[in-house]
Amino acid sequence: MRIGIIGPTNIEATSRAAGLDPAVCEHTARAAGEGLAQRGYAVVLVPDRGVGLLAAEAYRAAGGPRLVGIIPDGGTAGQAATSRCDEHRDLCHEIVAGLPWTEQHERICQLSDMLLCIGMSCGTISELAWTKWVGDTPVVVIRSLLSGIPPEVEAETDLRWVEDLEDAFRHLGEMAAQKPSMVTS
Repeated sequence: MRIGIIGPTNIEATSRAAGLDPAVCEHTARAAGEGLAQRGYAVVLVPDRGVGLLAAEAYRAAGGPRLVGIIPDGGTAGQAATSRCDEHRDLCHEIVAGLPWTEQHERICQLSDMLLCIGMSCGTISELAWTKWVGDTPVVVIRSLLSGIPPEVEAETDLRWVEDLEDAFRHLGEMAAQKPSMVTS
């Protein structure tokens, strides 16, 4: 089963805007990477900065079996100037490249059996929205790491709210048991 990890690249700015402690999001991203590796899940993410990078580093350090990195190589001047994906491609077992930043939101949904949402940002809300059009990919959302999701978005997506990362792992395990035909590597 492939778990896509989504969340902000700028944890400091997004956490502070929501009145949350950025250290909690950072810790959760690392613990998610490690915990998914220990449970044998394949992981899909964008190894740029923030949640994606922290989770990728922890996943690889814990011996995770399959890390798929989406490495966008085109977009606005601002995206190209701030992207650090290429610097972190060596963390990944497999690379998906040749797409602009605007297409990575759809691609992470296509490649993942479910998503784990660790915090919120503009990119994260885009990825949540894309789940509607890419097979209604379920998203496990850790409630304590974001201020909320607009009810209009929630009405059209398959969100599974959990209180913390341990609840998320439990929920992912239950979902995996119910859908044994999902991708296993």
